[in-house]
Amino acid sequence: MIRRIIDFIIILLFVWVCMILGLWIIDRVIVPMNLAGVTNNLLSAIFKVGISAFLVLIWLWIWREIVKRSFWHAIKKQQDY
Repeated sequence: MIRRIIDFIIILLFVWVCMILGLWIIDRVIVPMNLAGVTNNLLSAIFKVGISAFLVLIWLWIWREIVKRSFWHAIKKQQDY
């Protein structure tokens, strides 16, 4: 029981740290980025939103994989009893 709680806490901490780090990257790197040769602000904004959305989708996929693996690990341990 304690192990499941610790696993859950570790997953939550990982997700929060990654979310804060991702938001920091978007704020400090992607938003102030100037694209060389692009004079249209709309294209620049679309590109920045696309990169940010890609980072968010990667974050969600990693989170899903971690939760899926921990779920199946807990199911296998429960079947062993």
